[in-house]
Amino acid sequence: MIASILLLAAMTVSGVPEWENPQVNSINREPPRTYSMPLACEGDAFAGELEPATPYRKSLNGDWKINWVGEPSLRPAGFERTDFDDGGWDSIDVPSCVEMRGFGVPHYVNVRYPHANMAPLIRDRMATNLVFNPVSSYRTRFSVPKQWSGRKVFLRFDGVYSAYYVWLNGKFVGYSEDSTSAAEFEISSFLSGKDGTDNVLAVQVYKWCDGSYLEDQDMFRFSGIFRDVSIWAMPEDGIWDFKVNAKCRVEDGRCESADIAVSGLVGDWSATLYDAGRKPVANLDSRHSAYSFKSTMPHLWSAEKPYLYTLVLKKGTDIRMKRVGFKDVRVVGNTVLFNGRKIKFKGVNRHETHPRNGKTLSIADMERDLELMKSHNFNAVRTAHYPNHHLWYDICDRYGLYVVAEANVEAHEPGYKEDGLGSKPMWKDSIVERNVNHAICFRNHPSVTFWSLGNETGHGESFLAAMSEIRRLDGTRPVIWERGNVDVDIDAAMYYPVDWVLKRGRLGDASEGSMEDRYKTPSGRQSAGKPFLHLEYAHAMGNALGNFKEYWDAYYSHDCLIGGFIWDWIDQTLLKKTDRIGEDGNCVEILAYGGDHDEQPNDGSFCANGLIGSDRKVTPKLIEAGYVLRNLIVDENFVLENRFGFTYADEFTCDWVLVENGI
Repeated sequence: MIASILLLAAMTVSGVPEWENPQVNSINREPPRTYSMPLACEGDAFAGELEPATPYRKSLNGDWKINWVGEPSLRPAGFERTDFDDGGWDSIDVPSCVEMRGFGVPHYVNVRYPHANMAPLIRDRMATNLVFNPVSSYRTRFSVPKQWSGRKVFLRFDGVYSAYYVWLNGKFVGYSEDSTSAAEFEISSFLSGKDGTDNVLAVQVYKWCDGSYLEDQDMFRFSGIFRDVSIWAMPEDGIWDFKVNAKCRVEDGRCESADIAVSGLVGDWSATLYDAGRKPVANLDSRHSAYSFKSTMPHLWSAEKPYLYTLVLKKGTDIRMKRVGFKDVRVVGNTVLFNGRKIKFKGVNRHETHPRNGKTLSIADMERDLELMKSHNFNAVRTAHYPNHHLWYDICDRYGLYVVAEANVEAHEPGYKEDGLGSKPMWKDSIVERNVNHAICFRNHPSVTFWSLGNETGHGESFLAAMSEIRRLDGTRPVIWERGNVDVDIDAAMYYPVDWVLKRGRLGDASEGSMEDRYKTPSGRQSAGKPFLHLEYAHAMGNALGNFKEYWDAYYSHDCLIGGFIWDWIDQTLLKKTDRIGEDGNCVEILAYGGDHDEQPNDGSFCANGLIGSDRKVTPKLIEAGYVLRNLIVDENFVLENRFGFTYADEFTCDWVLVENGI
């Protein structure tokens, strides 16, 4: 009992719990890193799977024990002890959203916080004197493989909403916030016995925390361990993180020069770059960490032709791999050149959602999304509005999508003026940290084309500092920040009509300081002579997209109009059982939206605005979008226009039929 009291005391700073303290975003959490796992041998790097098999990673996914309570004072005391009796607890599959397994209810809101706007406190929106914060306490057991002896062992959470404490074998390990970014803790010294058998892992998850004020995205709000959990092991002097800079200079699709450099490793190391045929094309090491291609230039990566190399790194007995792509992304004048050519980004905003599992997705779900996007002529996706599962970026690398990678920052309810969180010193560390962690984790992915600092949050010093850090960490990609266009590389806006877009096109064709520059757009945040990206447009709620063709006629009329991202990809409706009994004797299920779970406040059916339904089936809206976005167009004079950037029309076969009056 004394130990438990001391533990609770340690979980606060000056009497304030971590989950209400913006100055504490983590305890004992390891630094961010690019995702890579130690391999048994170099040959494993060439496996066809998205993630190569390795004996040095063990999944902890599966059935765990859970206790759910509606507010923190009711959470079970001492549940982290190894001798705690959890026999009366329920079971839950991990990963999952607890609300989709019957613990609490999903909560859909768009702009408003589900809790009271009393930062950094978490209080009930309807009764602000009450703490509103459900708590899920988890327990599971695991053993460590004997072959990991002598290695450092780490515990990894790929995503947890929204704040959580971790114990192993009764000892406090650490704490973390930032729901959609991975967190890792070294647990070597916490493992039981010499062989690491029968370890008791306890995790306590709070649905809300101070960080939730930066996670006010338009979505159903869930809680729990919603992404994978694993343990993994590396040698004592192994590889933690590394940066790969595969840069090239491309003019009109032709690679003029190319280099690859590896940095961030400590001590002696070596690396070999292999082409898609497993032929080595470059060697690097700790003394020669960069390689310049001479006579033969590398193949380039693009969404149309996503050529990937395999980089194998070695440091002692530690072997890692990363798939690498060469590309050149530059803002040139009033447009963006990708591998030397003007590309229109035919994009869509994508939430992670599943009608039965909430925000928990399988690889099959992710691959289905990409398959539908590619087969309907999309070439770009925005991770709206948070880092996605790390495998999503591997999928985009492999099959080809340009990614607007967005940090987990949105504070919509406070607005964009004096109450906006970007100008509040309280939030600076969190906003910068979320952007830094995001960039470090995903900067080695060729599909990541632009960085986005967040979404729908008041601009201010916090975002200027975040932008500075992003450019320090990775100067190869343009930065987008729709609330602070004048400070970043590309102008952006949301939901303007076609006539506004055409005016913005004329503004983009003008020079800075010209007469046209004086008559800026209605928002006052656009600049002459600068590229423009419509980050959200063509709101897909209802049966059709409206004047979608007119938008794309406009985008193609000016070089500065580089494309747009439809809002949004998929309905966020959830399957819910009713009290009606179907012919099969089971309860009839409906696709529920905001308010169908009696949650208050809610924003009703506004979560159902996807191009596809939550069942991931093709809709007329998707077919319409795919037709307008097609890249080979034949006009009434039988003239073929090729809108691909890197694909020639003669790479396709063509069948045609002449009809008159439909016959």
